[in-house]
Amino acid sequence: MTLILVTTGVCSAAELTALRLGYGGVGTTGKWLPITVEAGGLPAGEHVQLRAAFSDPRGDTCVQIVDEVEIGMDGSASLTGCFRCGRIEGLGTVSLNLTGAPDNAILRMAIAHAENVEPASSDALIHRTLKLNKAGTLTLMTVGEVAGIEEFLRNTEFYSTTQPLLQGVRVASLRQLPDIAVAYESVDYLLLTDEFAMSPAQTAAIQQWVRAGGNLFVSAGNSVTEFVTTDLGAWLSPIFGIRPEPIPTRDLTSLQGYVQGASRLEDNFRSVPMAVLQRGQTLPEVDSLSGLIIGRQSVGTGVVTFIAVDINQRPVSRWPSLPQFYETLLLGEKLTRRSAQTSRNMRISQSGVSDLSTQLMAAVDATSEEGRWSTWGVMGIIVGWLLLIGPVDYLLVTRVLKRPHVTWITFPSLILGGAAVVYSFAADNPLLQLNQWHVLDVIADGNKSYITARSWMSVSSPRTMRSDVKALPSVPGDTSSNPLARLTWAGRAEDVFGGMYRTGGISLGRQSYTHEGFDDGRLTGVPFLTNGSRSLFAEWNTQCESLIDTQLSASGFGLLTGTFSHKLPFPITDWIIVYGNRVYRTSGHTSRATRLSPGDVWDSNSPEIFPFDLKTWLTGVRSTAGGGNEPVSTRGSTQINTPYDKSSTDPHYILTMASLFDAAGGSNYTGLAQSLFRQMELSDSIRMNHAVLIGLAETPSTALAVGKQTIEPAISQTVIRLLLPVNRKPSSGLARTREELEKLKEAE
Repeated sequence: MTLILVTTGVCSAAELTALRLGYGGVGTTGKWLPITVEAGGLPAGEHVQLRAAFSDPRGDTCVQIVDEVEIGMDGSASLTGCFRCGRIEGLGTVSLNLTGAPDNAILRMAIAHAENVEPASSDALIHRTLKLNKAGTLTLMTVGEVAGIEEFLRNTEFYSTTQPLLQGVRVASLRQLPDIAVAYESVDYLLLTDEFAMSPAQTAAIQQWVRAGGNLFVSAGNSVTEFVTTDLGAWLSPIFGIRPEPIPTRDLTSLQGYVQGASRLEDNFRSVPMAVLQRGQTLPEVDSLSGLIIGRQSVGTGVVTFIAVDINQRPVSRWPSLPQFYETLLLGEKLTRRSAQTSRNMRISQSGVSDLSTQLMAAVDATSEEGRWSTWGVMGIIVGWLLLIGPVDYLLVTRVLKRPHVTWITFPSLILGGAAVVYSFAADNPLLQLNQWHVLDVIADGNKSYITARSWMSVSSPRTMRSDVKALPSVPGDTSSNPLARLTWAGRAEDVFGGMYRTGGISLGRQSYTHEGFDDGRLTGVPFLTNGSRSLFAEWNTQCESLIDTQLSASGFGLLTGTFSHKLPFPITDWIIVYGNRVYRTSGHTSRATRLSPGDVWDSNSPEIFPFDLKTWLTGVRSTAGGGNEPVSTRGSTQINTPYDKSSTDPHYILTMASLFDAAGGSNYTGLAQSLFRQMELSDSIRMNHAVLIGLAETPSTALAVGKQTIEPAISQTVIRLLLPVNRKPSSGLARTREELEKLKEAE
């Protein structure tokens, strides 16, 4: 599989100097991937567009306008942006086109992309292939050389059987990190060591990626002095309370004990520089007498882990158990054959659904069962029609009318009449049908609120047509920015029709449409088939003044105490609040008790609020008592789990499970994967310094316009998720922290 470069007659001197796809030629199917093209010999002063044309999950070609720049006076141009591939195998093209001449390419490159190709070298200027992984494969990104990473990746490859467990990608320097947040969508873990001086745009992109569910790991010990002076350090230092100067320590035994069965971490009795983290809200992962060695905090829906020693310096860089340390740090446990397959063990499903996203998209499908003929019904009509125009017409004209030549009138009349009847049935519903489900995340952070909206939509047309489609955000609050929704196709993590894992083949009915710019929420020339459905996905984010007033804290026993209220312009119904291993609900059954209107204060001390074990509530555990006739040795109670309902079409049910997937037991309980919804997971956030309210609202977060008309949805429901900061300091009367004791001494 090679890259084929074709130059047209527009500019015969055009030359491709660089083409970078994904991360070192590696990416994930259905996720946004970065692309960079550099070329010379172009007509100076003209405007040139970068276009990426790849198949969507249905097999149609989506032409994505990635970037547009003015060609320099030296005839060179550098274009960068993001693109998506909807099929794990197939062909695509990347081209440079002059503005106003979209069908006349200056340069056109044919790209072969597949699952089982060798990734390009991270230092290669031109990537000749694009390796696409399934969404279930985790991706770890590192910058530069990181000690022990290569052996760690070899271990994950060894324990992977049917599908890779983890894919490692490496960028040579910080300069190659994208400055667009969505370009990190295919990255699950980002590990930064040694150097942290990146541009403000790159730091802002990483911040937004973390708030949307990313996992950032930072290692800084002796380099902490340089770290706090960077933009990244300015963001993380107040969160972790990082002091600008390291301290010497010889106590790394707790780090050694963090890895089960680890070899000795030899320091040769030398002091190791260690950054100082204020305990505050940081969850200690590895503690020592000198202070925290590894601490974690939830930032939005994502997690930041700070390692207070340099993993690229002695003694950690020479630690034989360093690869196993990465296994524990990233994957939660040392890898074995059994542990590597635990997350992949799923019960066989008769419904053909293997991922939570598939269940959600199947439920939102706009092809209504009401009034639609079944397959057997259509076959019965066809057989009846053949009998009518065949034997019945023959008997009519030969036996009844006894004039066989009349068939020249009856035969075409029956055909035209049948066609008119079928057309009349098709014309009964001349309107487009739109179903949409939304997830609106509101993250409280000081005097600001960060909003992220995701919308899954399905459109069904009563006739075959082409139309432009645009997503229109509905911002719940005052904001100075006017966010644009990223509208694109939606695919299922399956190998069925409309699935991203279906291999390429002959596509006789392939059509093309255009994605008008990365930040433009518009698709032009989208083909719709009669009574078919087209799945779409829109996403937007913004920030505004605080929409949440919260004074929540956690007692020493992990109970949530305090109050909060919201300023959203609509009430929240059917809500629950989760924190730690508990879910907080109301004991009232009235609509007022389960309704939080703007300004209403939620109080943990209210007699109507009571906590309940979270996993028991999620899995529907109930106890059954044994009968009196049973033997004494077997008499007692038995706990029974309510199986997860894979056939449910309730978005609240599905998205609550997607949000608390790990807390419910993951794939062991649901029997499904969570590959596409991984960044929506909040199980880690509720164990740290955030409580989460999950409820419903009637106001959609995104509207959809087809042509010039905004479509009124037939079905629309919005799941609200409020991320509420929780003060994890012990309440008064319990043991005080070292920092609190020092402050008390200073006050005295």
